Amino acid sequence: MATAALLSLGSVAGFATAAQAEPIDYVRIELLELTCHQQSEGDHDEAYLKVTDANGNAVKVWPGSLKYQTMGPGYVRSMTDGNGNAALVLGKQQARTMTLWDDDTTSSDDKLGATLVTGSEAGAEIQYRSLEGSGGVYTIAYRVIDI
Repeated sequence: MATAALLSLGSVAGFATAAQAEPIDYVRIELLELTCHQQSEGDHDEAYLKVTDANGNAVKVWPGSLKYQTMGPGYVRSMTDGNGNAALVLGKQQARTMTLWDDDTTSSDDKLGATLVTGSEAGAEIQYRSLEGSGGVYTIAYRVIDI
């Protein structure tokens, strides 16, 4: 019986230690839209977005089910079909890099720009970030929300 009581106390102590650990407060990047001001090549760009996940891997999040989305000057595309991806969830003390790419079939893909999003942006209004690279100029709209 004494052994059972000690084991029980050990379990309570373990529980108390676990309960004292700081919980991670999670947020989610909510993609809204992408606007093209200038394409990087010829007629159109074939744009897609990657986000670094918790392990630092670049994960394609947009467009959701397509390989890319055709973009040209004045094009505005909804990005909401990419919002279900787990790579868009992060802690308030963490950050994710969003990188816009142009799909190329005959050479390596061109980087159209990147931006760093931090979990501490939660609760702010819609954020607009300029992405520029390889001659392309884009604006991405997103917000960071508590989950």
